[in-house]
Amino acid sequence: MKVMSYNIQGHAAARREDHLPKLAEIIAAVQPDIVGLQEVHCRTRAGPAHQGEVLASLTGMQHWFGRSCAMDGGDYGNAVLTRGTVESAYVHPLPGSGEPRSVLQADVALNGSRFTFFVTHLAAWGRLLRKARMQQVAHLGDITARGAWPHVLVGDFNVPPAAEEIRTLLAHGHLRVCGDIKEATFPMTRQRLDYVFCDPRWEFRGAEVIRRGPSDHWALVVELQLRGEA
Repeated sequence: MKVMSYNIQGHAAARREDHLPKLAEIIAAVQPDIVGLQEVHCRTRAGPAHQGEVLASLTGMQHWFGRSCAMDGGDYGNAVLTRGTVESAYVHPLPGSGEPRSVLQADVALNGSRFTFFVTHLAAWGRLLRKARMQQVAHLGDITARGAWPHVLVGDFNVPPAAEEIRTLLAHGHLRVCGDIKEATFPMTRQRLDYVFCDPRWEFRGAEVIRRGPSDHWALVVELQLRGEA
């Protein structure tokens, strides 16, 4: 299964008409089975479009949007694109100060298997919101431990791999980082801020950073396979 995490910088669509088509080109070229999107706008001043809906149409995938907050006359949050079927979905608000954050949970059927997919975007990077991020990763650890199905968590965590926030999430014991990626996913600061985590029922097969595209983040792609499957 090919998994993508992509912060799409949705507000950029307000000044670049080709922003969404170029995002769709990146996604279509990779041919992922499931994508977690962050910074998704739904009928805001960035444009009248539901960005998740547009990207789903351009890539031939199913979509589900998870609202984190109201913004600029519309909604803003995370989304899932998948070649499978979203059987159910929930939005879990995350604690912490600053801009409201959430995690979108989607229960997905794909190629005869069922799994739970989580996509999130934590509080902005920097020391001022560190307490908020710590609260958020603690909550994420609890939420992702509840389900019975194999699970995958993706998102923009706004911290580098050695950060205490990542160590705290991994200390819950049921998640691991998929791939020891050294490349930056946020080229402006030359840092890795984007991650895919999975539980032990998945076997890691490979990872790459897509070093192109219209967003200020580069997409992270990871290949996983359920253990015991051919």
